[in-house]
Amino acid sequence: MSRAKFWILISTAVVLAISISAAFSNKQDDQNYRHDYVYQDTKIVGKPGVLLTALGQPEDYEFEFFNRYITLIFKTAFPPALKLLIMQDNGTVLMDPEHLADTEEYEPKVLMDCFGKTEDEEEEPYVDIEDLKWVPSRDGKTPGHFLLEKKNGYIDAVEKVGVKIVASYYPKMPNHKVPYTRQHLEIFKEAEELLKKEFPEVPMRWAWTMDPETVEKAIDELIREDKVKTIVHCDIFPVYSSLEHFNTLYQDVKDAAAERAKVVFTPYPGAYPSFRKGIELMVTDEILPLPKKERKLLVLTRHGWPDTPGDPYPELARVYYVNLKTEIEKALEGTNTLVVYADTDFAGDDVDKKHTKLASFEALDYGLEEKYDHIIFQMVDFTSENTDTIFAMRLETFEPLKFKYEGNVPYSDWSKPFRTELKGGKDFHYTLKEENRESTSRVVVLGVPVGPRYRPYVSQGLVDCIATVLKGEKWPQLVLEIKEKKKGMF
Repeated sequence: MSRAKFWILISTAVVLAISISAAFSNKQDDQNYRHDYVYQDTKIVGKPGVLLTALGQPEDYEFEFFNRYITLIFKTAFPPALKLLIMQDNGTVLMDPEHLADTEEYEPKVLMDCFGKTEDEEEEPYVDIEDLKWVPSRDGKTPGHFLLEKKNGYIDAVEKVGVKIVASYYPKMPNHKVPYTRQHLEIFKEAEELLKKEFPEVPMRWAWTMDPETVEKAIDELIREDKVKTIVHCDIFPVYSSLEHFNTLYQDVKDAAAERAKVVFTPYPGAYPSFRKGIELMVTDEILPLPKKERKLLVLTRHGWPDTPGDPYPELARVYYVNLKTEIEKALEGTNTLVVYADTDFAGDDVDKKHTKLASFEALDYGLEEKYDHIIFQMVDFTSENTDTIFAMRLETFEPLKFKYEGNVPYSDWSKPFRTELKGGKDFHYTLKEENRESTSRVVVLGVPVGPRYRPYVSQGLVDCIATVLKGEKWPQLVLEIKEKKKGMF
């Protein structure tokens, strides 16, 4: 897996977790999932109002966002023994932006901290400080780092992630900005307009999950200003989980409401065909115009999920992934297209020891080896372009091709998905890693469903979630039953 990808730290931690005996496992408590979600009372009492939330990756780099999010994952997903190993604050982590992947000690020209600063509080360059310590790679794969041994209140592993992001992600974006916030604000606005057409008397507010103050503010406004008695909460993630919803976000929402209003949580958006339609349209826009006789490999690319016992995410996600694949295959009938799923994270030999998951780079290798005319990647877990879609997915998936951005990322028009196309042919060849053979496949990443052509389906899917609760309708199917237990996620 690509060392440039900030999620590699979390993936590595999962490897360590797997190696620890079962006595140290951290089974997720599913009580909140059952109590707050499966068996909740969904009846509207008094005036309803809507709270729409999204993760909230900032447009400009803010370490505190990444600190909150990654720390949340560490605290929630890892067993106590692993927390003691991973969640240590030994001082200020420092890395040279030109050596972010180095595992062996090097002579730095400049050293940067997780806030993007290269000097300490006394304005002395970090690189000139004498009592710095080199901390070698723990496993020979993840990078080492320099350390200023004075505790600063942050976990070292999270600081390393921050240095990588501030040094190599945001600086490569036009104007050093990431489109997540702006593209999500467009979803909020569009969803609010659709909601007003169907429910003109129902107010809506929005908030960022990783900014608890915005959650509290939005709920206070619904209760104090809009006089709401029932808050209908919908989150933009396609599928919900204990890690990011039932045991975390939902508890924040309930705490902010503080029994001043009833809270009802909606079905997850991925359960609705309207939400899935945007991704289907992206795929058909790409493939239907191509010559039917040409062979196409369509890789529906998931972020991936850690093997966290007790979290209902894999079970819930089956509804989204199976239905989406079925709908896409039907739309592509007669186009000579093979449709497969692959994961960017938590897959590959280093993590998936039992080979139950197909990694996205493995899907690329397969497509090149089989000489498909077109290898098309469509990400399915995101509703905006962000550091994960723009950097992590491509760096990870295209690692066999030694992919990297030359200069700024070519993504300035945020009204369209971020598309990457690598053209084969006589002027460009992909070299297969193991067999040193060449392929002339055309490789494309289609991006995610943003912009006026695809975003409306995301917005409509969210409104359909909310309308189900407001109308008191029967919920869509949330769990797909399978006849026999399968290994792995599906």
